Amino acid sequence: MKPENQPCAVCEGTTKLEKITYTQTIGDKVVMVADVPAMVCGQCGEQYLSPDTVDELQELIENGPPKAKIRRTIEVPIYNFPRA
Repeated sequence: MKPENQPCAVCEGTTKLEKITYTQTIGDKVVMVADVPAMVCGQCGEQYLSPDTVDELQELIENGPPKAKIRRTIEVPIYNFPRA
């Protein structure tokens, strides 16, 4: 069975290889990494990263990009939920 035909662990839908934007919050900073390969469920949207991809992401986030440069920096408003 090909990886893209693996059933989703959440809803048993079919997964497919796609490129996603991975987001991680570290303290008061938000890091986004574009074009990350992931298996994505076509039914519920659940995303699965391979162990190698997770290792690469952690290396990138902890130590910065080896040769790539920051593509862009964006400003994002943050709101408090009214009933917080």
